[in-house]
Amino acid sequence: MSTANPMMSILLIGAAAFATDGFSRAAAPASLLGVRTEDLNKRVQACSDFYEYANGTWRAENSIPASLARWSRRVAAHESNWHRQESVLDEVSRKHDWPKGSVEQLLGDHYGSCMNEAAVDAAGVAPLAAVLFEIDAVRNPAGVQRIIRRLHELAVPVPFGVTGDIDYQDSRKFVAHIVAGGIGLPDRDYYLKDETRFVDARTRYRAHVAKTLTLSGVGPAQAGRAASDIVALEKRLAEASLDSATAADAAATDHIMSFAQLQQLAPHIDWERYFEEAQLPRADLSVAEPKFMRQLDQELAKAPVETWKVYLKWRLLDSASPWLSRAFAEESFGFRDQYLGKAAEMKSRTQRCVESADALFGDALGQKYVQAYFPPASKAKVTQIVRNLQAALKAQIAAVAWMEPATKQKAIEKLAATDIQIGYPDHWKDYSAVGIHRDTFWANVAAGRKFNVEENRRQIGKPTDRSFWRLSPASPDSYIILEINSMVLTAGTLQPPFFNPDATDAVNYGAMGIAIAHDLTHAIDATGGAVDISGQPKNWWTEKDHKEFENRSQCLVDQFDGYFIEPGAHHDGKRVRDETVADLRGVRIAYLALERSMQTHPVPTLDGFTPEQQFFISWGQTSGHAMRLEAQRQLIKGDPHPVPKFRVIGPFSDTPEFQKAFSCPAGAPMVRPAEKRCVIW
Repeated sequence: MSTANPMMSILLIGAAAFATDGFSRAAAPASLLGVRTEDLNKRVQACSDFYEYANGTWRAENSIPASLARWSRRVAAHESNWHRQESVLDEVSRKHDWPKGSVEQLLGDHYGSCMNEAAVDAAGVAPLAAVLFEIDAVRNPAGVQRIIRRLHELAVPVPFGVTGDIDYQDSRKFVAHIVAGGIGLPDRDYYLKDETRFVDARTRYRAHVAKTLTLSGVGPAQAGRAASDIVALEKRLAEASLDSATAADAAATDHIMSFAQLQQLAPHIDWERYFEEAQLPRADLSVAEPKFMRQLDQELAKAPVETWKVYLKWRLLDSASPWLSRAFAEESFGFRDQYLGKAAEMKSRTQRCVESADALFGDALGQKYVQAYFPPASKAKVTQIVRNLQAALKAQIAAVAWMEPATKQKAIEKLAATDIQIGYPDHWKDYSAVGIHRDTFWANVAAGRKFNVEENRRQIGKPTDRSFWRLSPASPDSYIILEINSMVLTAGTLQPPFFNPDATDAVNYGAMGIAIAHDLTHAIDATGGAVDISGQPKNWWTEKDHKEFENRSQCLVDQFDGYFIEPGAHHDGKRVRDETVADLRGVRIAYLALERSMQTHPVPTLDGFTPEQQFFISWGQTSGHAMRLEAQRQLIKGDPHPVPKFRVIGPFSDTPEFQKAFSCPAGAPMVRPAEKRCVIW
């Protein structure tokens, strides 16, 4: 899994296939769809190299785009999901007389205002004039803090941020988190290290700050001096900041304290006024980086007010630039995306406007997306697949011989308590009070940001809402939060090739089923074993369970130690162990769930492939990405997941049902000897 923040992990990357077919799904085919036979490389035997057999022709005919590290139908669908969102937004924006306050009016006017590039360019920096005037009018430290509070309302969390999130020590609580937000470069190393790339980044950053200030109307000489002052201030804050790895560690950044202790930590910040205006409770909260906050407190007391004014002006401009005129947007792209992010080219105006609507008004876009691309029949089918996966996993837990009975019971209870939300939330957000107009794009962005900030603030001090969605239902990503035992599968994820309502169950269990079973496993395996059913960081596995798991999983450690991406470069089996265990179990659970389903819903043989063969080919085609060698080299150095090839070959070579499905002889490359075959669960 890749971590989105200390308390949330992205579960899956699925996607909607490219389409612009309006609001209704095309009519279902006369017969069910099977695997993509045109993607198979039949010159290779399935029992020799299933990665190449299942997807080799597609990879050969579809080169990896220059901007990406990997490519497959699934990745392509993920990347192009915005076209589906675009079709929804195009439809609603054509009409100008939707009822005021309706989701159609909100989406249509916001998207329309964004797409009116001529008006945005003509406005220049004028949309920020009111806030910039407030900054220029500041005369004392109290005024500096007033602007900080003002920027926080606009989701510009500088020089610190206050956001609501799960309490690491008690996930039932949703508390305020005080986080560092003082620096404009990716992490402290960019300010403090003397390697050539960091020195170059600082030089370019200083020039970028000066250029952006100049675009806002500041004279070139003054902008240059201001940029130097800004970078110097940020360097002092960077010296007190955590390195990026530690900053991403939830345990290392968990410092619970009372409101009074926060006041003692940073006494020059008017916390009473901040919490009063934000309507936040004076309850216990978490401070991610106490050292940073102490340094910030000193800077607020000692740094000249004029330095703080240009710093806050810069950070506002930096946050707003992608949504201002072309000159601002291109300057921001050139430094942030092209230089730092290595992006090959700027996204189209259309794509950026789609992403703005999704980020600010995700539930509104999600409602229209679901109407177009995720009908009730799809939700019902996914729900049934998920139930079968849970039933198969429950049965397997009960049958595990090496796990203590009490531990198995806790695992079953935790599985039953897992909240799996499919497609879209039970209740949509109400945007009717958000004022959106077709001729004021930045004002619309500001209104959307304020709505989301206020929504987050209202949750602070209350019990954690497991039903709250962290992503738009139209997003091609889905996630699991182990701390609250919650999984969200978005409608944007549940699109071909990840899920196809017109495909056989074998295809869907092989694609979506294995991936979901993989992550259900994480909730109760050694990873999830560190978090109990109520979300507390408490290990509920016994010492004997852990020892048995270590002994059994050593088989996979040894197996993946032997997988090379090139001569001399192989996986670290210990690093990828937990993910390979989940892959192997995911295959097993999904296969058992398919068998269960076929007792009442038989799957036909299609294109000469049995249901069992369709199941395995489906995973090979869904997960058998092409991946650049350099990206593989980087992945094996630190990522807990294997490269795509071995996520296909590895678990299948340990699966007797695969050998049977393709009649593989003993000794075939895709059949591990019985004495070396890994069986964990």
